[in-house]
Formats: sequence, C-alpha cells, structure tokens
Amino acid sequence: MNSDTLATKDPISPPKNNVAALTAACGNGVSGVIIFALLPILLAVCADHLKLTAVQAGMLASTYFASYALITAISIFWILRVQWQAATYAAIGIMIVSIISIVILETYKATLIGLFFCGIGASILHALGYGIVSEMHNTDRGFAIKLIPEQLVPAAILLLLSAYFAEFLNFKVLFSCILVTLIIHLFLVSGIPKKRTVKSESAKLNLSNGTGLALLALCISFSGFAGLWAFLERIANNGGIDIVYAGQLISIGLISAGIGPFVVPFIPARLGRSIPLVLSTLAAVLPLLLLTDVTPLRYALVMVFLPAAWFMGNAYFCSVVSDKDDTGRMIGLIPFALSCGAIIGPPVFGWLLNSYGFTAAYWFCAIAFVSGATIIIFLNQSTNGDTDASTA
Repeated sequence: MNSDTLATKDPISPPKNNVAALTAACGNGVSGVIIFALLPILLAVCADHLKLTAVQAGMLASTYFASYALITAISIFWILRVQWQAATYAAIGIMIVSIISIVILETYKATLIGLFFCGIGASILHALGYGIVSEMHNTDRGFAIKLIPEQLVPAAILLLLSAYFAEFLNFKVLFSCILVTLIIHLFLVSGIPKKRTVKSESAKLNLSNGTGLALLALCISFSGFAGLWAFLERIANNGGIDIVYAGQLISIGLISAGIGPFVVPFIPARLGRSIPLVLSTLAAVLPLLLLTDVTPLRYALVMVFLPAAWFMGNAYFCSVVSDKDDTGRMIGLIPFALSCGAIIGPPVFGWLLNSYGFTAAYWFCAIAFVSGATIIIFLNQSTNGDTDASTA
C-alpha cells in the first residue's frame, strides 16, 4: 500500500492545535451527530409526513443505528488504512446523496434506505473527527472544542425552527437543514492533514492496555446520561410541567451541553484532569436530587447544569482513551462506545422507573456517572498522572 492510503511512518509533526485541522474535526463531529441529535423530531416529522406507524418510525431509528454501530465497531480495521481527507469527502457525499433521495422520493422505503446509508456516512465522519483530535498535542482542549458545535448546531436548528419558524418544521425543511449543514462542511474538509503519525509503529492492537476499560467507562457513563435524556419529557409530565414549556427547557439543555466543554480550555493545567473530572461528576450528580420533587424551577436548573457538567467531563474521557490508544486505531471506537451507551441506558432507566419508581432510575444515573468517572481517573493516573494532562 502506498503512503497516501496508510498513516505515514515518517517522523512528521502532529497537527498540534492547528486551527484548520480542529475546524475540520468540528465539521466531522457536527455532521457525524446531527441526525442522532435531531432524531426525536426527525422521527416525528417522518411519521407525520409519511403516515407511519410507531413500528415503522422505530425501524427508521434502528436502521440508522445498525449501520452506524457496525461501521464504528470495525473502525479499528479501517481508520489507519484510509486517507482521512478523501474518506471525509466520500462520507459527506454518501450522506448528501442519501438525503437528496429521501427528500425527492418521499417514501418510507427511500427514507429507510437513505437513513441506513446516512448511518454509514455519519459513523465514518464521527470516527475520523475523533482521530484528527487524537493527534493534537493538547487533546483535552481539542476534544472540548470539538464537542461544542456538536451540541450547539443541532440545538440552533431545533430552536430556530420550533421557536421562530414553527410553520416550516416539517419533513422536507428539516432534512434540507441537515443537507445545508453537510454542504457547508464540504468547505472545511481541506483542513484535515493529509499526512499524520501513528503513535507507535510497532504497537499491536491490545484492549488489555486500558483502552478497552476507558471505552467501557465512557459507555457506562453515557448510558446514565442517555437514560435520563430519553425520559426527560416523562419526568416533566410527572412534575405537572406543560409539554410545550418542557420542550423549551429541554432545548436549554441542548445549549448547556454545548457550553459545558467550553470551560475545559480555560481550566489551569496545574489542576490536571482528576480535579475537573471530580467536580464535573459532582455537578452532574447533584442536580439529580432536584428531580426527586420536580417543579419548573428545579427542572430548569437541571437542564442548565447537568448536561453542561456531563459534556465537560466527556472531553477528559476522550483524552484518556486517546492516551491509552498506542496504535491510533482504537480512537474510532469512541462513537461505538457512545452508541452502546445509548442502546443500554434508556431500557435500564425505563425498567427501573416502571419497577421501582423515579428515585431508583436516578440512582442508576448517579452510579453510572460516578463509576465511569472513577475508572477514567484511575486510568489517567496510571498513564501520566495529572502532570501531563495538558500536553497529552
């Protein structure tokens, strides 16, 4: 294989914190998560426009997640074998063609197939976005910045359409917004470095070096967050909060999730990772206490603080995975770990809620947050300690 298709073995400097590379990684992140972030409203407009049953609407989501999970699961085999810039263009192209087909054909079968291929494209983009950042000198800062637009862009689309252009919140317009986002992304791809490094030429794929445990920690923590997020509307209803008002507060939660990582680049390097992780975990757990007796004010406070805290900590989770990844191949499994958490969390939360009540479900979230953070802190200390966190 030639040097264009493999990660170079020459001692080429990593992209550091190159603005163009980081911007490109952000573009990959946004395009990689935008359908997932908008999925609840996407399914609603698809069901309404195409006259779908609940089962058919559910199949749309399942089809998307199936292809997404498959491609991210096997990313260890392809992420170093492709030229990242070319692969990004190809993945965007797959998604653009799929969405155009969905909008033009307007049938259930076309939407089902289109979302399947969108899952392929999105999974490639998301995995490569993490790969780009993993080769930067300051991964804490890079992952934090990458997470910000991933949350804010879908939130902006949802807020603008629901609050100011409600009459345009329909099948064609929503998919067209995603299409425009992908087209804009095309102009950012040139920032992806054409040459890159692998962390160790002789390193072999090894889950036992801590990478697998770090990915498991991410999965555990996100399962708690995903479980809570899936039932926010039911929690609001339990507190007597109007569904329209609850929707507005949940939108605040989306914005909060984008603001949280913004704090990470400004945290003094001397604090390392452990202290910020402990604080972010506490800031994610304590708001759960407010949900034991839901009021509009308490619900709003949870939306302001909990998503921000969780996504702030998520930047450190990703950095530790990157540190433990000796081969440069495991970083692509971060989206897979997140998708596994999204699959596990809601059913567990729902089962606990139906069997034992809201308090038991909140305990599941708290245990997931604390367990995941504890594992990550342990792995971070065993790798570099906190003294090297700022230069990882």
